[in-house]
Amino acid sequence: MELVKLTPLEFRKIAKVVYEKTGIHLPETKLTLLSNRLRKRVRALKLENFKAYYNLLKDSKRCEEELPHFLSAVTTNETYFFRNEALWKFFRETWLPEVVARKKKNRSVSIRVWSAASSSGEEAFTAAICLRESLPDFSRWDVQIIASDISQDVLDRARLGRFTEYSVARLPKKYMTKWFDREEDAYVIKRELCKMVSFRFHNLRDPFPNANFDLVFLRNVLMYFDTTMKVRVLTNVSNALVPGGRLVVGDVDPIRNCPTLSAAMTLEYRGPNVYQKPAFDRTLAATAPKG
Repeated sequence: MELVKLTPLEFRKIAKVVYEKTGIHLPETKLTLLSNRLRKRVRALKLENFKAYYNLLKDSKRCEEELPHFLSAVTTNETYFFRNEALWKFFRETWLPEVVARKKKNRSVSIRVWSAASSSGEEAFTAAICLRESLPDFSRWDVQIIASDISQDVLDRARLGRFTEYSVARLPKKYMTKWFDREEDAYVIKRELCKMVSFRFHNLRDPFPNANFDLVFLRNVLMYFDTTMKVRVLTNVSNALVPGGRLVVGDVDPIRNCPTLSAAMTLEYRGPNVYQKPAFDRTLAATAPKG
């Protein structure tokens, strides 16, 4: 039987599962997109139709093995190195000198960065390149970059450190030769940088354990959540920052354009796409959803 696409009823049912598992809200305009992405899974499992696939997702025992594939299918994983050069200029020339000065004042040599919803790792490794190139006396610092995602498949790929030509197309040539090896049709991150990044499974609906980050990237992901989930996610990432830590959001910043988010947000606006946690810790409004 040839699968055409989800019916509106099937779409709503599966979209509800997506929301329950990830917090991502899928409007009905995504019906064709979701159909195309799930069709491969239906065929791989040799199921007759989307209804059978939905029944599998609702079966707690059968779903356990399929869930990582489902999450990979419904999340977007397109990115590249040095996406938004203005951001990385801020990272190198503004944030890094500030955090170094603060650490020296506190007699600390630890810098922690979290790339949330990191996809295949380009953002995390871009941060690694910038820190390796611009952090004074790099060898004396304890640098930790945590890259997290809800898709185990993309995390597995990211750990390999192998990237396509598309991913490195905007990479400065001096970094290409210095930090990558060319292997057949792939560009492979050198081991020195690989050791700087740890990849972990994490759902943004949940608090990040043992956080205390100096900077969190939360770019191009809030747009996939409804307002309730945006508040919940912002609560989690705000709590993950140290006092004085920075949050960097995506090119389209939904916070300042949404009264509910603006009212709940206690991080201070520091410029386009950048927020800072006050020196004295505060949390998001108590209206943040529980559970």
